[in-house]
Amino acid sequence: MAVGSRYRVGRLLGRGGLGEVWEATDHTLGRRVAIKFVTGVTQYPEAAQRFAREARTLASLRHGSVVTVHDAGTADHDNQPLPYLVMELLDGATWEFSHVDSVVETGAHLADVLAHVHAAKVVHRDIKPANIMICADGRTVLMDFGIARDDASLTRTATTTGRYFGTPGYMAPEQLQGRAATPASDVYALGIVLIEKLTGHRLPVTQLMPQVQSSICEPVLALLARMTAARPEERPTAAECASLLRASSTTTTSRRVPSTRRERLERLGPPAALLALHTIILFRPAYRPGYWNPSDSVIESFGKRIVYAEEEDFLEWNARAWGAFTTVGAGVGVATLLVAVTLLVLGSRVPTRLAGYGAVALTVVCLGWQATSNPPYEPSTDSGPPVAFGLWLFYLVTALTIAMYVYHDVRARRVSARP
Repeated sequence: MAVGSRYRVGRLLGRGGLGEVWEATDHTLGRRVAIKFVTGVTQYPEAAQRFAREARTLASLRHGSVVTVHDAGTADHDNQPLPYLVMELLDGATWEFSHVDSVVETGAHLADVLAHVHAAKVVHRDIKPANIMICADGRTVLMDFGIARDDASLTRTATTTGRYFGTPGYMAPEQLQGRAATPASDVYALGIVLIEKLTGHRLPVTQLMPQVQSSICEPVLALLARMTAARPEERPTAAECASLLRASSTTTTSRRVPSTRRERLERLGPPAALLALHTIILFRPAYRPGYWNPSDSVIESFGKRIVYAEEEDFLEWNARAWGAFTTVGAGVGVATLLVAVTLLVLGSRVPTRLAGYGAVALTVVCLGWQATSNPPYEPSTDSGPPVAFGLWLFYLVTALTIAMYVYHDVRARRVSARP
């Protein structure tokens, strides 16, 4: 489909109740854009007026976190007028499906753009993850101003047909009661979004269970309690929220801090138990008598390699170097895994996960060399001493450490991405 002589419509990007968004090519400027069409004009005549108001609202806002509008008009499609709005094409995904390193920092960006919108006498009225785009370049963009209203034209939240403007799960109490939305209503919705991303629960702070509240760090918890207060006059402004969230993101993180005895045991107990097992096993015999001194412990014989008399000095040095690498590498890998397990919580940053999987790779390489080098693991004393129970225990406990890290990482990812 061609829109005028300028735009060539391509693939569908998204569809809502009254509109569709398509990717298109602007032949005049040679760039890719997004075109939003109103498809419900026949069924809902007020949709065209709302669409025109959205175009004017977006054109009046100048902020890097508000989607930019380029053009607007009406196309003729099947002998029916089809209003359209040309906007910048965003590369990313909505916050429903994308992950951010810091929920608090992202909330500060959103509060900042809301402060700009409210300063322009505009109320968004539909703040939710589906209307927040997390771009590949790191930008957080607020979208869908289709039901936004300015202060001079604010109306009741519900229409005469009982149809609500907004998403009930994120609407403030005054909106659900049918009263007009205010900037405080947007602050309430933003608070619900942040609580949902931090805990997985779409509820105000006062309705959260105590153990769920303890998963949110102070002073973020106190701020979210104010943002989701039942009375609009008790909520802070968007500008105040941006300032407090930005200060909180520099002094605290969105990670879960264990505050109860049970949480501390769940988080620190398994790594501590595995560390104790590793410490005990290191002093157990590694091999049975027959080739080496039977008193050699796991730590004494770990990384050793038989060097035969006929081997050259270089091979002997090379064998000893690999033995040292094996000993140090396995130790560093296991220690890093144990530390990474204690850090894997909600909001864990990418470097923490990468350090853990790097430790897994290092440990597997070192133990693989140990398992395939001399002495071979056959019971015959001619080819090498048989492995004692201590070394098998070391391999087993190391495998449990790796499995525990992977389990904690998968669980942290699932919880942080849970809607």
